[in-house]
Amino acid sequence: MNSTVKHIKPHWSELPPTWRYVIGTAMQAGELVLKLGCVGAIATSTWVMVDQETNESWGARFRKVSAVAEAAVGFYDDDFKSLISKGDVIAGYTVNSGFGLRMHPIHQEMRMHSGIDLPTPEGVSIHAIGYAGDRVSVRCWSDPKGYGTVADMTSSAFPEITFRAAHLSHCKGGEHRAGVVVAKTGNTGGSTGAHLHWEQLQGGVAQAPQKGYLVWALNGRKPNERLGDTIALYQAIVAKESGGDPTAVNPDTGALGLGQVMPQNLNCSWDGKPKSNCGWDYDVLGRDVSPQEFLQNPEIQQQIVGVKLESALQRQIQAGHDMNTAVKRVAAEWYSGNPELAHDTRPQAGYESIKSYADSAAEKFHRLRQQNLEK
Repeated sequence: MNSTVKHIKPHWSELPPTWRYVIGTAMQAGELVLKLGCVGAIATSTWVMVDQETNESWGARFRKVSAVAEAAVGFYDDDFKSLISKGDVIAGYTVNSGFGLRMHPIHQEMRMHSGIDLPTPEGVSIHAIGYAGDRVSVRCWSDPKGYGTVADMTSSAFPEITFRAAHLSHCKGGEHRAGVVVAKTGNTGGSTGAHLHWEQLQGGVAQAPQKGYLVWALNGRKPNERLGDTIALYQAIVAKESGGDPTAVNPDTGALGLGQVMPQNLNCSWDGKPKSNCGWDYDVLGRDVSPQEFLQNPEIQQQIVGVKLESALQRQIQAGHDMNTAVKRVAAEWYSGNPELAHDTRPQAGYESIKSYADSAAEKFHRLRQQNLEK
């Protein structure tokens, strides 16, 4: 007799303490790191990567990963359209002023605050909000004593809504593809420090901003989109690189850990001199990580490798490539540093060709992705 089992997303309180700890700390680094932190929490204690046709336990493990990831994302952003409140963490930054009446920080009098304020460093990217193929209109304007440099964004996906970003350091007007960077945060106009003032207007009237749209603008994609693709890509690349061994060190190149990351990528030491506040570690975690710490900490490896793979996949999708081509190009970039070499058949100094690597990684990706969809 056939039966259908409904998988219910676990409640936050039902998650094991170790997973709650990893998820909670990962929230500080943003939504994507949060999701991959869930993978890391499970992988740390139950990891088995099989380079053959993955064994029967893989399906159960993936279901655990997916369930916990969904639970954690729900904890982080339970409702795409939930309203943003003071204290909310959005893409790793904490809202310090909400929508509504407040004491104005400069004029020291009660005024209506028509948006929310999100303190950020200068130069944080703001993406055009929309689905693949959508066109987004951006109007740039200036209010020197108030909003400073402003971007008003309207998407073909939500023509009734205008998103406003103010106090910017950069704005690029015109028509854009969804997902591209159209502005960067700054400290222009009447501002007490670098931050993003974010508004959501309907019919020209400011509404309380909804969390999902701001996450979308800062991450360049709709929250929760392509989570399964990200996990499958991560697993495929790690299978190719290390077979799931976080202690692996390549004797020829010195590449480290699960994703075989070059030490120079961690600290920008391509000239032989390590640098501070630079490299993949700083990009993802906001701090410097030595090669020794990286090798000794699988959770850090999972976060850095996962975020970098996700970013690479997003770039290829936004460039207009189909998923199969995008995955091959990401694999080629991971293997050689150049996505354009995905069809290069030349042997690589005792290792397989770039094309062989990319094709194999893509085959693993599609197999894992299909298995995951069938669970």
